[in-house]
Amino acid sequence: MNISGVLVHANPKQVDEVETQLKNIAGVEIHAITEDGRFIVTVEEEDDNNMANTVLNLHRCQGVLSAVMVYQYSNDDENFDEVISI
Repeated sequence: MNISGVLVHANPKQVDEVETQLKNIAGVEIHAITEDGRFIVTVEEEDDNNMANTVLNLHRCQGVLSAVMVYQYSNDDENFDEVISI
């Protein structure tokens, strides 16, 4: 499992459009949106290749000015669910 925190900066005039696009990308969750068009999102993917593709897709959304990964966590442990429940 891979989880990344991403700061997405959008054109403030296109915040609603960007929000709709982000919600339609699998694995993306929006946590906050500021008045000036910044989104705090997390991306959850199974492997590094999918993560890279998803983050690149954030850049390709109409109205997105930038998308910067600010946090990354990965855990390849097959027993991850057991570790969490302890």
